[in-house]
Amino acid sequence: MRKYTKKDPNVRFDAKWVRNPLTECWEWNAAKTALGYGVFGFQSANKHYWGAHRFSYERAKGPIPAGLVLDHLCRNPCCVNPDPLEAVPHRENVLRG
Repeated sequence: MRKYTKKDPNVRFDAKWVRNPLTECWEWNAAKTALGYGVFGFQSANKHYWGAHRFSYERAKGPIPAGLVLDHLCRNPCCVNPDPLEAVPHRENVLRG
């Protein structure tokens, strides 16, 4: 398993995105999945984060409710701005897409 630095994950996270001046998106400029979602990994006492948007949402709004997924209302998978992220059932996320 990969080891992470002891640097504050919030500092690491904030160094990896830039605000798009034309939209409200905070665009992830580090590792991404094949579908364009940001990848951010760190280990805390009981959690591993891999989706950058998930880390951003939980940092700003709290835990993602069980059984829900995050929908990017901005339709930009590399966006990590928590404002256009909404926790919804998977079916609703698919129907909106």
